[in-house]
Amino acid sequence: MNNVNENEKFPYEYWFQFENIEDTCSYIQTKNLESQNSVFKLLDNKGDTVMFANIKVINLENESETNLISEFNGQTGIQLENGKYKIEVKAMNYDYFNLNFEIENGEQVELTIKLGLAPELEVYQIDSKKELTETKILEIIECVRKNRNDFHKICSDLKKYRIVMHI
Repeated sequence: MNNVNENEKFPYEYWFQFENIEDTCSYIQTKNLESQNSVFKLLDNKGDTVMFANIKVINLENESETNLISEFNGQTGIQLENGKYKIEVKAMNYDYFNLNFEIENGEQVELTIKLGLAPELEVYQIDSKKELTETKILEIIECVRKNRNDFHKICSDLKKYRIVMHI
């Protein structure tokens, strides 16, 4: 519960948003023996490419940084010298990803990175005429999750509560 205002028609106010906790980042790292460049492939957890993500490659030994952007195919590459590196990936709507890796014997790496979804930006509000039980709140949240397009019509019971989205 976020607020109680007895002067309102719906005095009890609850807020929630979807966190996407189960949708996390993962990666597969392999040696790239056939190329002179390390290649970074960005995908979402459905296998679709992630374009225009910001990729920072940091040389951990001399602290130099190289900024890259994933292309239309979700890939980008860079030739790396032997050493220890950190990659950081930031993309709109996805969780932040970082990983330390090493280049040895001039063998470049191929990183296939699956980016998990970040918490959603939308915040939903339940306005209720009386205090709701946890079970009822969870029931309403599940209704909103399943009916994103018409949640306000399908999930609201205007005699008891209404659901709105913060903009």
